[in-house]
Amino acid sequence: MLIVPGVEYRERDRSIVVEGRVVTPSVRMFSQLVPVLRRPDMLKGDGVAYYMYRDLPPLEGSWARFDVTVIPPWRVGDELAKTKGHYHSSPAGKPPYPEIYQVHGGEALYLLQRSGRSPSEIMDFIAVRARPGDVVVIPPGYGHVTVNIGTSTLVMSNIIFRGSKSYYEPYEKLRGAAYYRLASGLVRNEEYDEVPEVRFEDPLRMSKPVVLEFLEDESSFTWLRDTERACEMRFLGASCD
Repeated sequence: MLIVPGVEYRERDRSIVVEGRVVTPSVRMFSQLVPVLRRPDMLKGDGVAYYMYRDLPPLEGSWARFDVTVIPPWRVGDELAKTKGHYHSSPAGKPPYPEIYQVHGGEALYLLQRSGRSPSEIMDFIAVRARPGDVVVIPPGYGHVTVNIGTSTLVMSNIIFRGSKSYYEPYEKLRGAAYYRLASGLVRNEEYDEVPEVRFEDPLRMSKPVVLEFLEDESSFTWLRDTERACEMRFLGASCD
């Protein structure tokens, strides 16, 4: 699978190859997901839960970073394969950084949440189902988890401001997102004090890989670092208020 020119995904070993060179991934082990699983007691042994390929071409050296994440299909009990979940850091005195995701293979469900006065009080919860070619923007201030809801490996890329940092602690302390995605559907996480109904939104469609759009017109993506501008754009109908 060609993700962008020069960057290829190989399903046989779930590897990323850049101009003929196999890239070494960072990996998330099942043992690292224990704090965010609904039923960690159902985990049988350890192993790689998913693979993360960081800072790939063609954005090496740019102010933005291009990554690829590969999530095989798996279950722990009835819970489907997912990322750990995190929030983003903020520039001084401004809203947190947004992020762009695009699905290249498989099927994803993006679960986004914005907290209120405390991490356990959720003011808005958004679910977005995405297939190959679909694009999902994580608005400023929203934590997010990606779930592989298909039967094949999920391959997705992301673009984010290079200076952004990820914070996993709220998800670890509350055993995951405000909703779990089980084989039977979404189920509320009872560790949270206040949780709204799920708000379902549609992804964006782009005619080409979003990273190529970035290269052609970088000025159209400056909202990735200008977070106040990103708030004004109200991605997924989200507010920064």
